Amino acid sequence: MKRNSWNDGWVGTVQVWIAVLAAIFLILPLLVVYPMAFSTAQSLEFPPPGYSLDLFKRLIADEQWMSSIRLSLIVGVMAALIASVFAVPVSYAIVRIDFSGKRALYAMLLAPLVVSNIIIALSLFLAFAGAGLVGNVIALAFAHALVAMPYVVVLTTAVLRDFDVRLEHAARSLGGSPIKTFFFVTLPGIRSGVLLGAFIAFAISFDEIILTLFLGGRTANTLPRQIWSGLTTSLDPIIAAVSAMLVTIVFLIFALVWVRQFLADRVRRNAMAPTS
Repeated sequence: MKRNSWNDGWVGTVQVWIAVLAAIFLILPLLVVYPMAFSTAQSLEFPPPGYSLDLFKRLIADEQWMSSIRLSLIVGVMAALIASVFAVPVSYAIVRIDFSGKRALYAMLLAPLVVSNIIIALSLFLAFAGAGLVGNVIALAFAHALVAMPYVVVLTTAVLRDFDVRLEHAARSLGGSPIKTFFFVTLPGIRSGVLLGAFIAFAISFDEIILTLFLGGRTANTLPRQIWSGLTTSLDPIIAAVSAMLVTIVFLIFALVWVRQFLADRVRRNAMAPTS
């Protein structure tokens, strides 16, 4: 097969170096938090005057920080579940059912991607304030799910379009009801897209600050809000420890995904290899 000359020579080298520089630009700021996380300074300071584990000990002992982490996890899980529960049937209807206004509905579902979060937060604040829901954790989770659901919809519709509809037809022809066909045939087949969408929804909720500032009231103090408070009041050095912990978790997740993919590819190659 003839190679594309545009990708040869110095053009390909430049493309590789641009990718490397972009990766360094993205990763290097994340690595700066590690020396600060082990700093002995009493405020955010770089380079650190010394190194110790005191910030992590203070983080574990500080109930305000730990409660904000717990609340962020709770709201994130709730938002991921809510977004998935609403997004999956809607995505199925968009892909499998023909009805008027399908494109308009799909555009409305993706609207939070293009509408500023501060506008959404202000609108929800006016609605929640009248109902007395400002500061309510469940209401906050629904608000987070609102801005995260478009990602779940996009991923779910993508895997549904690639899913072989003949499997559904076969299940129906064998006597399966529409509900049984969906739960025992369709849902297992699109599970990877739904789980990825739910994970992205959780990550968006865990990182959301604007909606929380508007809708959290005095009680819903999530981790991003606690970090914001620490930055605007005292430059609390515990922020560096929390940031290092979160970056480490993200790196571990990517490493696990890479290892899983590597092992799956290895098994696939071994299965396809000719046997003597």
